[in-house]
Amino acid sequence: MMNRVINKIVFVWALLLILMAVFGKVTVAAENGGRTAADFLQIGLGARAAGMGGAFSATSDDAGASYWNPAGLTSVPNSQVEFGHFSWYQDINLEYGMLAFKTNEKTSVALSLTYLGYGQIDGYDLDGNPTGQALAAYDWAGGLSVAYQVNPALSVGLTGKFINQRLDDISGSAFAADLGARYRFEKFTLAAVFSNIGTSMDFDGVNEKLPASFRLAASVYPFGPSFATSFEFDNRFQNGLIFKQGLEYCYDSRYFIRTGYSYMPQADGRAFGQGLSFGVGAIFNKAQLDYAYTPSDGYASSDLHRVSFKLYWGK
Repeated sequence: MMNRVINKIVFVWALLLILMAVFGKVTVAAENGGRTAADFLQIGLGARAAGMGGAFSATSDDAGASYWNPAGLTSVPNSQVEFGHFSWYQDINLEYGMLAFKTNEKTSVALSLTYLGYGQIDGYDLDGNPTGQALAAYDWAGGLSVAYQVNPALSVGLTGKFINQRLDDISGSAFAADLGARYRFEKFTLAAVFSNIGTSMDFDGVNEKLPASFRLAASVYPFGPSFATSFEFDNRFQNGLIFKQGLEYCYDSRYFIRTGYSYMPQADGRAFGQGLSFGVGAIFNKAQLDYAYTPSDGYASSDLHRVSFKLYWGK
C-alpha cells in the first residue's frame, strides 16, 4: 500500500517537472557565457566526493548520489541519512542533509536540502552610512530524487528541486531538474548527468540563468571494489570545462584513503597544488565519518576542511 502511494507521488512530481520544462522559460546554455544565479549549486556536496576531487558522478552509490547522479541511488543497499558541513571564507557556511531509501527492488527515492548562509552583513543607507541593522542573506535548495534500475547494468535517475536566494527583502526563486544515467560493467562504470536544467531565476522581474552543466564520467575498479579510480569531464555551459580525477582505496571494508585533482583549462595563474584534494574516512558499525582537505580551493582561494557523516539502517 505504501509503495503504491509513493509511486503515485513520484509520478505526479515527474509529470509536473515535464510540464515545467515544456511550458516554462527553460535555460540551458547560451553561445556566450555569462553571469549565472544560484552558483552555490555548483559547490560539490560531501567530504567523500571532495576527497576525490569531485570526480564522483560515476562512483556515487550512497545518499550523496542525489546531488552527483540520481541514477546512483539504485546502489543504496538500505536506508541512509547524510549530513555535511564546511566553513568557507568570510563567515560563509554550507550545510546539507540527504535521506535515501529503497521503495522496492528497482526503485529508490531521496530527499535533500542544502543551505548556504552568508553570515552577518551590515546594512548601509544610500549615503554610505551604517544603519546599524544586519541584512539576512542566504541561499537554499530542496530536492526530491527518484532512481530506477532498468536492468542489472543500467540505472536512470531524476531530481526535481526548488531553489531560492535571498538578500534582505529581495529574493529570487526557480525550479530545476537533474537527469542522470549510469551503466555498469564488471570493472568499469560509465555515467552521464545533466544538472540544473530549469527555469530562470527571477529577481523582481530580472531573470538570470541557472548554472547548468553536463558531466560525462567513468570509474574503473582494476583490482576489485577496494580500489577505485574515476575520471570526469564537467562542461559548465556558462563557465567552461573542468577535468577531474579521483582515487579511493578501502582497507578492510572500513577504512578509506582518497585523493583527487581538478583542472580548469580556462583559469589563469593557478598556484602549485591548487585543485588537489585529500580525504580519509571510516565506517563504525552503522555510521560513516568522512573528512576532506582541499588546499587553495578554486572557489575560496584558501584551504577548505569538509566533514560529512552518514547513518545506515535497515537490511
